[in-house]
Amino acid sequence: MGTALAVAAGGGGDAITAAMLATAMPELQVATIMSYSWDRFMIDPTPGPRNRRDFFGLIERGGVCQIPETAGLRMGESTLPPLARSLAYPLLLLEAEGGAAGMGELMRLAAAEFDADELLVIDVGGDIVAEGHEASLRSPLADSLALAAAIRSGIPTRVLIAGPGLDGELSPGEVRAQIDVLGGHQVCELTPADATPFEDIWTWHPSEATALLAAAAGGWRGLVETQRDALVELADDATRIFEVDARRLTESSLAGPLLSTTSLDQAEQTLRERRGGRSELDVERRRAAGERAEVRMPSSKSLDIIDDHAVQARGRGVDAITLRRIAELVQAVDPSATRALRILLTEQRTHRFRPPLYEIGSGAAI
Repeated sequence: MGTALAVAAGGGGDAITAAMLATAMPELQVATIMSYSWDRFMIDPTPGPRNRRDFFGLIERGGVCQIPETAGLRMGESTLPPLARSLAYPLLLLEAEGGAAGMGELMRLAAAEFDADELLVIDVGGDIVAEGHEASLRSPLADSLALAAAIRSGIPTRVLIAGPGLDGELSPGEVRAQIDVLGGHQVCELTPADATPFEDIWTWHPSEATALLAAAAGGWRGLVETQRDALVELADDATRIFEVDARRLTESSLAGPLLSTTSLDQAEQTLRERRGGRSELDVERRRAAGERAEVRMPSSKSLDIIDDHAVQARGRGVDAITLRRIAELVQAVDPSATRALRILLTEQRTHRFRPPLYEIGSGAAI
């Protein structure tokens, strides 16, 4: 049996999932993980994914760049260098500027460097199966482009979907229905033993979807309020991993139109045309241009806001809130403010703040 190159279809959170699946499914024989540096605005205010020119301290590996923990962005922050410290696999930078063609070549180079004969495209939540018409679909570009690049590489490719619906875009029912249409099947169910090695990551990493996957794998069940006031139910299905045929998925999804793209701009425009003019990068550009929330450093007043919201949310049946949602509520929406918020909650709401969740269920007083 050969080894595999795991591709984190949506970036850093999916990279953690790749490592979790490598623990749960040792037969995958993961040799390395490849990920975008495409962090949310509260971490990196630069629109779109980063490339090697944006970093210092990268290690060249046969035409691709490995990200050591000592690397960093020249301007801004990336979650990948600290993630490299936490994962037991070399972490490679997936650069999008060459579109599916350029990314496919990077995957070929990475596979050659690490002697991998298979690609594993990994997506948490399952929006990679979207056809493009779904009203709740917000950010298909990264996932669709990663899949298109994998197919374009010519290397045998498998697609693994973890925790249907956990990213708050397509519902669990929509994802499962599309998996069934594609003839997909369950390959694994995560357990506490698979999630435990990654517990320390949630003390600093901002991912929501993968954090919810880890919480579900650890046995947590209930209704969670996430960013933009969305609700995600952590049920037994949240721990399940499914595989769908990569080529069949490409033909039915937004990845298909991206196969011939040779730049990120071309890929974005292709999906914009398919989605009635919409692009998730437009949101990032507007924020970078000044359409952003005022940042406030957390204080005792922040705790009052959080406590009041927790009472209201519990009345709506919510059992926990993600840190990102709490950061939205109190406007702690940059790296320093979010770090201060973590410290404040750890010190002042110890009984509630259990990363990755802030628990508000009826089991304890608010």
